[in-house]
Amino acid sequence: MSKENVKCMSGVLASVFAHLGGISKEEAREICGLDEGKFEEVYSKAGLIAKKLDNISGDKMDHFLDYFAKEIDDYVRETTHYFYLT
Repeated sequence: MSKENVKCMSGVLASVFAHLGGISKEEAREICGLDEGKFEEVYSKAGLIAKKLDNISGDKMDHFLDYFAKEIDDYVRETTHYFYLT
């Protein structure tokens, strides 16, 4: 399960670049190595990120990182608790 979650996280990241025109959708799928059904799930999450970024003016990097973190949070929680220790 952990390996699949990491593939999903990389899929969200690669798919953001596909939505923004940096790579093709097929290249994003190749990068993450997910099956078509799971890839469509992460591609959809990336679309939400890209749409939010369109509404931001100026430097978008901090916003991108925040939006990305929110979209991959479930995958991270299922993979490790390292980031959530208090």
